[in-house]
Amino acid sequence: MKHVEERFGKEASKEVLLMCIGITSGVGRLIFGRAADYVNGVNKVYLQVASFFVIGLMSMMIPLCNIFGGLIAVCLLMGLFDGCFICIMAPIAFELVGDEDVSQAIGFLLGLMSVPMTVGPPIAGNRNTLKRC
Repeated sequence: MKHVEERFGKEASKEVLLMCIGITSGVGRLIFGRAADYVNGVNKVYLQVASFFVIGLMSMMIPLCNIFGGLIAVCLLMGLFDGCFICIMAPIAFELVGDEDVSQAIGFLLGLMSVPMTVGPPIAGNRNTLKRC
């Protein structure tokens, strides 16, 4: 949110961005969950890889947004594909390891995800600080 204040001023309604991510995440869960279950030929692993790719691409687009509407569009796409990732995670784990080890697989996946999610923001912040100097 500090990025929004620095880029667009304190009057920018940064709460809208979180609301956009949350709402489209719910919509994405509904859309991609139905598509993964009922559309023949949909590979859930490829769907999850595509969602990772889009989320990563949108994360890289955040600093490039010069207008607030563009940032809203980025957040809408991030939320949509976040919903895809969340709803596809458990079925993929179930398919890969079976019903006995599914909870262990989901925990392992979330544990692996926590490393870049924890380390990435401080690195990006330090890079931003060095860029300004």
